[in-house]
Amino acid sequence: MPLTCALGYFELGLYEDCLAELESAGPVTSEMTDLRVMALLQLERWDEAALLSLPMLEKEPTSPGWWIHAAYAVRRSNSITEAEILLKHGLKLHPNHPLIQYNLACYACVQGRPEDAKPLLTRALLSRPGPTLAMALLDPDLSDLHPWILQQSTRPPSPR
Repeated sequence: MPLTCALGYFELGLYEDCLAELESAGPVTSEMTDLRVMALLQLERWDEAALLSLPMLEKEPTSPGWWIHAAYAVRRSNSITEAEILLKHGLKLHPNHPLIQYNLACYACVQGRPEDAKPLLTRALLSRPGPTLAMALLDPDLSDLHPWILQQSTRPPSPR
């Protein structure tokens, strides 16, 4: 029941209430930790999110979400370079995960390496073209690639 209540608070944007509900819950599960990290990310409490998500990489390395959460928190709390190194490890375990590819494209672009970003973004676009394209065109991290991204939207999809 506490997880259901916490999830409800999260969905309403009441992130502090979500965290309070999770605090009062019984034994901590992976699902509870995930919700806690997502609430902390929404509250921009980067250090706390990193402290919770980084150990999960060892506990549940097969879950791509932990790699994404941890890299995002590390990017904001420490550095984009550290986040990129971390997420590249996640890519080795999850080579076809579109959000890992997308985030690595963002990291490359922000660091002035748009040519490194293009193949990663291309792979992410193949997985979910419409939503990924819309997200990429609004993403300030990818602003240097927006003209290139628009060109991709006018090309017929490549066969897989």
